[in-house]
Amino acid sequence: MLRILVIISFFITLLLSKDLNNPAKIYTKKCLMCHAVNAPENEREQALMAAPYITLAMKSVSYGVDAIEEPKNNKELRKLVIEHIEDYIFNPSQDKSYCEQIIFDQFRNMPSLKGFISQKEAQLVAPWIYDNFAPEKYKVEE
Repeated sequence: MLRILVIISFFITLLLSKDLNNPAKIYTKKCLMCHAVNAPENEREQALMAAPYITLAMKSVSYGVDAIEEPKNNKELRKLVIEHIEDYIFNPSQDKSYCEQIIFDQFRNMPSLKGFISQKEAQLVAPWIYDNFAPEKYKVEE
């Protein structure tokens, strides 16, 4: 009986861990609760927002990194933005942010996600966020 329970537990763990290797599912489980995909459609939706919607956040980060770091091409910009996201997830601060002050006035600082998202999940989701939500002018052609 114990052997059967151990085997069942192993398979459940295996099934659940597959979700943690899918960046879209990581985003849905760990990021979407605060960073909506789309802009709010009305004032009520805007009042309920916990953080800027992801395309606005990515616009701020992409333009900010481009202006300050001056990457030579979009591939280098992508790398820099991904590194920024991976760091910011665990060590957010207004000093590291590229958002305008009005964003901080409305939403305050993002909390650190240490203990909520793993380093591996951050490394999987950050490139996915860039590839799906960065402004079109910064997309990297494969």
